[in-house]
Amino acid sequence: MESTRPERRTGCARSLGAVIALVLLGSTDARAQSAPTEPPPPAPRRIVVTFEQRTRVEKQTHPFRLDELGATRVLAFRTRLQVAAPKMVGPLGAFVELQDSRSTWNDEPFVVPARHVNHLDFTQAWLRLESRDVFGARASGGMLLGRYTLDVGRRRLVARNGMRNTTNAFDGAYGWLTARGGSSLQAFFSRPVRLDPYDLDRSQSSRLFWGAWLTVRRWRLVQAELSALRLDESTATITRRRLTTLGGRLYKAPSPGEPDYETAVAWQGGTRRGQDHRALFAHLETGFTFRRGRARVAAFYDLVSGDPDPDDDRSERFDTLFGARRFEYAPTGIYGPFFRGNIQGPGARMLIAPASPLEIMVGHRALWLSQARDAWVGSGLQDPTGASGRFLGHHLETRLRWRPRRFLVVEAAWGHFFKGSYLERVPGSPNTPDSDYITIGVGFGGTLLAK
Repeated sequence: MESTRPERRTGCARSLGAVIALVLLGSTDARAQSAPTEPPPPAPRRIVVTFEQRTRVEKQTHPFRLDELGATRVLAFRTRLQVAAPKMVGPLGAFVELQDSRSTWNDEPFVVPARHVNHLDFTQAWLRLESRDVFGARASGGMLLGRYTLDVGRRRLVARNGMRNTTNAFDGAYGWLTARGGSSLQAFFSRPVRLDPYDLDRSQSSRLFWGAWLTVRRWRLVQAELSALRLDESTATITRRRLTTLGGRLYKAPSPGEPDYETAVAWQGGTRRGQDHRALFAHLETGFTFRRGRARVAAFYDLVSGDPDPDDDRSERFDTLFGARRFEYAPTGIYGPFFRGNIQGPGARMLIAPASPLEIMVGHRALWLSQARDAWVGSGLQDPTGASGRFLGHHLETRLRWRPRRFLVVEAAWGHFFKGSYLERVPGSPNTPDSDYITIGVGFGGTLLAK
């Protein structure tokens, strides 16, 4: 049974002058809309209609959250209809995406419905103006206005959700400037959309989110990315975040027969709930892609700051903003034991595609709290004395993805949480055996109309 309807908060109108006051530059519009299972026809088409549907069942054993909160089973449905008019009038294009997210077979009560349920609503609706002849054809660029979804860099701070049944969206402006070599400057100014499970989603003037990021792709062995993001929430919000996040990333993309790497850091400053806020995030990764078997192995380490003294007037736990975490920690959905906050530890992953329609992934992580007195984010558990230690445990995951047709994909995943000493000692722990999680999903979609 789905949860009761949360209280709806209305927003006020904001002058468009705040939008056009920022010079907006960014990448191609592919970052602002999801890629359908079957690629749409080239841009000269006047209208393209695509459809996709995903049905997924999830089951979890032995809850690990405070008071055993959270679902142990769910049958989730996500349906999307996309209508694109790339050349509506000259260089002016338009895009609309409708999404319906529902669930059944839930536990009762079913908490955090906004991550699972959002009845038929607009995920995206924007107008785009672009030019492929900027600075004497040395670059392309443009901007869009309306509601959009967004991936920033590696998607750790801003992401269009993949596994989650609902999707983050933003109301505002977004733009791009892309050089012929692939380097780009991107920026946006927005109000984050508040997901209402049973009513129309709305953005609010009490929350403003904007930023820019520069991607440099001039060298084969070193690519770079710099980002600056700002989130301002008024005193009417619960978290009252006024955060500036500055990030940098050096990396080499995976390539057959070659090693690759990634070094990413982010610093956060500002205020949170009236307290001074300072936090850090770092990710190190190295990998190798084999020429045969289409296989890649990787090892990595995350260090995400926590708050060493929850009783003082400083906030030092990193805030992941609107980022995704499934690709880095564990399956999310009703599971998702780990968040990008007050956590650290190494991991390893192997990805192999023995046949073109089949992909297998196996991964392992060992994780500790960064600060023993701070909370285990997302669990509701915390030991203010620090006596419970920091070791959360080991997590093992395997995933199989099979694509027998270009319009059909089947995905199954299993995760096992070997619980560490922290869960044996922390006050309020369910003290249950190790947790298992399994999910099986089927997705299909393609072009309904192209003319």
